[in-house]
Amino acid sequence: MSTEQLLLVIVAILLVAFIFYLSSALVASEWSVDGPYVLRLALVSLIAVLVIPFIAGLADELGVEELGLLFAFVLLIFVVRFLLVEELPVSDDWLASIVIALLGVVLIFVVQELGDRFFETRLLSLV
Repeated sequence: MSTEQLLLVIVAILLVAFIFYLSSALVASEWSVDGPYVLRLALVSLIAVLVIPFIAGLADELGVEELGLLFAFVLLIFVVRFLLVEELPVSDDWLASIVIALLGVVLIFVVQELGDRFFETRLLSLV
């Protein structure tokens, strides 16, 4: 891995962490963060940037592209539920997890499209 690729991965992890922070803040109406929550955001974004594209690529190799994306999204919901939502003041944990994951994926898709159009590069490989 070259220095540029490593820098791009780090930028992608930071960007996805901000996207999940924004999503969880919108759902919970809680805009403050502390140290453990920042670490949880970093872990969720690391999983979103590195593990989920691996699962989607593996499913693509097996010939079940849509099933792989669905499995990756369900995995993201579980990760968000057990890592992020534990710290948030919400009444329904699973509903908040689904909404945070959905908002996160939509915002990641928007960032990916903006990166493709303006910079002609694939910044995030999640979508």
